[in-house]
Amino acid sequence: MSSRSARRTVHALRPAALTRLARAALACTALALTGPLAPNLAHAQDGQVARHYALSGAPLAVVLTEFARSAGVVLSFDATALRGRQSAGLQGTYTIDTGFATLLAGSGYQVLRDGDGNYRLAPAPAELTDSAATLPPVRVTSRTRATAETENTGAFAARKATVFRGLESLKDIPQPVTVLTRQFLEDRALPDLHDVLQNTPGVAVDYVDSERVTYFSRGHQIDSLQIDGLSINQSGSSFIQPDTAVLDRVEVLRGASGMLRGAGQPSATVNMVRKRPTRELQTSASAGIGSWQRRRIEGDVSGPMNPEGTLRGRLVAVSDEKEFFQKARSEDRKVLYGVFEADLTSRTQLTASLQHTDLDATGAWGNMPANFDGSPLNLPRETYLGAAWNQWNRYNRQAFTELAHRFDNGWTAKLSGAYTQLRLKEGGFKQSYFTRPSGATNPYLMNVTTSVYTGNASDQRALVATADGPVELFGRKHQLVLGVENVRSKVTESWGIFNLSPLNGVDIRDWDPYTSYPEVSYVNTGVPTRPSYTRQQGAFATARVSLTDSLAALIGGRLSWWEYEAASGPAGNYDIGREVTPYVGLVYDINPQLSAYGSYTEIFTPQSTQGANGAVLEPIRGEDYEAGIKGEFLQGRLTASLSLFRIDNVGKALLDTATPNACVPSATNPDGYCNVAGGRTRSQGWEMEVGGEVTPGWDVMAGYTNTRTRYIADASASNIGKPLRSQDPRQQLRLFTTYRLPGVAQGWKVGGGADIRSETSATAGGLTARHPGYAIYNAMLGYQINDHYALQLNVNNVFDKVYYKKYSPTGISTYYGDPRNAMATLRVKF
Repeated sequence: MSSRSARRTVHALRPAALTRLARAALACTALALTGPLAPNLAHAQDGQVARHYALSGAPLAVVLTEFARSAGVVLSFDATALRGRQSAGLQGTYTIDTGFATLLAGSGYQVLRDGDGNYRLAPAPAELTDSAATLPPVRVTSRTRATAETENTGAFAARKATVFRGLESLKDIPQPVTVLTRQFLEDRALPDLHDVLQNTPGVAVDYVDSERVTYFSRGHQIDSLQIDGLSINQSGSSFIQPDTAVLDRVEVLRGASGMLRGAGQPSATVNMVRKRPTRELQTSASAGIGSWQRRRIEGDVSGPMNPEGTLRGRLVAVSDEKEFFQKARSEDRKVLYGVFEADLTSRTQLTASLQHTDLDATGAWGNMPANFDGSPLNLPRETYLGAAWNQWNRYNRQAFTELAHRFDNGWTAKLSGAYTQLRLKEGGFKQSYFTRPSGATNPYLMNVTTSVYTGNASDQRALVATADGPVELFGRKHQLVLGVENVRSKVTESWGIFNLSPLNGVDIRDWDPYTSYPEVSYVNTGVPTRPSYTRQQGAFATARVSLTDSLAALIGGRLSWWEYEAASGPAGNYDIGREVTPYVGLVYDINPQLSAYGSYTEIFTPQSTQGANGAVLEPIRGEDYEAGIKGEFLQGRLTASLSLFRIDNVGKALLDTATPNACVPSATNPDGYCNVAGGRTRSQGWEMEVGGEVTPGWDVMAGYTNTRTRYIADASASNIGKPLRSQDPRQQLRLFTTYRLPGVAQGWKVGGGADIRSETSATAGGLTARHPGYAIYNAMLGYQINDHYALQLNVNNVFDKVYYKKYSPTGISTYYGDPRNAMATLRVKF
């Protein structure tokens, strides 16, 4: 693409337009929260309101799904149980109960309605299956849905999550929680965590380079992820973005979460929950082809491993090869995940898993430069300032085990542990790097050298023990969670050689990654580095106290011990002892569909700076105030929330000019002053979100965030009043929706969405670059051939918008967003 066309297609999104979008989204949320859907909910719950249905003949599993959607109820079943069964459809007026009974007549199956109003398929008693003339009855049971799994639900909405140390209803968590379900991951065709978080409300993405991607929420970095509730540190050059083929869902809790994980930033907690073995045999596979030579294959087999079904297993395998829109860039990913479950007793379950991910990639250690004044050079999007022989190869491994026991009194005890290895392969990092020569007068002339590194590694272990259950006190039932945690991370930094084979005065407009720079031969004479260690122990407790039938209080806290052992030796060591992190929240049930909440929580970030007395300063504390309202409609098929937040991050080191110059015993500052914990920042704003089934067949996931951040007190006086991260948009709207066509078009699904954000800017080297707001539109088309086969086409950036996903006025840190691209997928399920 020419420079002129690149400039021409970058347009500003007017603030007024984005404000109108915010108002429209707010109106949709208010409409959901004020209850127009409540009458539908009441009809669905009693199961006796008759409606007219006109469902065409199809496989029984498909007709059951369409009937449940049309009736506005949740039906859970294993499609493999109905394999090969056809249905003539349903024509006429039926209640929910008689409709299910008619469809299942003579099939040997019935539906049972749980205590929460959801339906599930179950074998009919023998005395009923003997007579085809007898319709299987609908039976109401007191079984409560005790899972947060989203696989096979076909829904965008989730009612429960496990990110809050136990199984909790989203309505009962006094902080915003987004759950990206299995259906959403598949409909959006999101292959890894990077793609998931690019489509998550309230999350911004930043790039150190092509392989080290960082995430931010509310102006602060998301510095720790969780896999199955156990923390993993993603920093460093050996981390691989987790593949979604192994995931059931992704849970994102926004705000401070120190009670859950101890030290960290007041940003968000991302919990990736992996698939578990199923009690019934199921197999699935998919094959996809896409833009830039993408070829992706997934396989998934799950089910019982003995006749009794007390031992179950699951195996997921992925091969994903692709090139990029930039010349000479490629990536080859392989994933293998195996997990086993064993029922040691009727109440005791053991789970164990192994996962290996291997990635060979060219990588891009940086990207494109800006002009001398910070403006874009508008090089073609396919430009790759690297060599075709570059490599950034690594692998990740994790072993996980969990032992859980359910007691007769309703309590559950769980012990979970994981050991994770992140490794850069031997000689796995070989990258060319561009710099601008000092005194340059031509912005296109650059110097290039090569660096070769190895040894980057991270060994992480996590062990968590929890117990939760009911407690009766003062005539009311309450819930209590108790736990202890031990986490250790051992990090070995890369070592190697740099500034190899310099090539000066290269005109990057003529750069060819295949021929311009011959591959470098070398002997690695680097010196291996010593590892550093971060250790954390904690004990926590949370009580959900039932004050009245409608009002509950959450009272909790965590006691943490944190220490860092520096690779450089004892002089760099420091620790934090007995750090107390409180949590207080209130949840009020306005009615069965709505709840209001408020909460206060904290998180702490250790800092190594010393004060006048020679002691390490107190940690930085993130103080998070939350208030909002949450709604749950159509038996949980639709959820909505509106929240307000304020986060004050206090205690970052500042110069203590009141102390004598020079500071004794810790004269660490150039001007000799001591340090004091006086820094302060603020992040505040509001968020709203709607997710799930608006009407039968119409699913939506939409989130709007409006965030304002600023420095209140900082070591640099020039920062005062400025935003914490001007690179993150103040306003952002993310939307994706799908609709299953009815009638003669049954089987087709259409979808579309948008990512709309306001203006951003970046300042470096005394230069400020502004990037106008923009909108990216995506589309999807799917066709369910039968109950086994489905086709899907996803197109991203439909209108081929030219934009920057990161922009910097200095260095080589400007990244184009992906041009228009497509992915076609064939899915097979049995």
